[in-house]
Amino acid sequence: MVMPIGSLPAVMPSAPVTTTAPADATKSAFANGLQQVQGSLDQADALGQQLASGELTDLHEYMAASTKASLAVELTVAIRDKAVEAYQEIMRMQI
Repeated sequence: MVMPIGSLPAVMPSAPVTTTAPADATKSAFANGLQQVQGSLDQADALGQQLASGELTDLHEYMAASTKASLAVELTVAIRDKAVEAYQEIMRMQI
């Protein structure tokens, strides 16, 4: 059976769906991430000073903190590089 077009129910528009976080939340998440990276660097530096002065006897603790800080910096640099690459790609787009 074919229904006439006039008998179809009206479609109500819905509110727009946002899939991105608010700018403030994104900025604070980014700032928190950078603070964590800085904290791991500070911890590795403090353990290195303790190791050099003889206060720290466990070399493995320093090596773990140092490796964690190094990986955090590498990840931060990779994220920065991707952000710069995305910005450059957007700037190359023709309108």
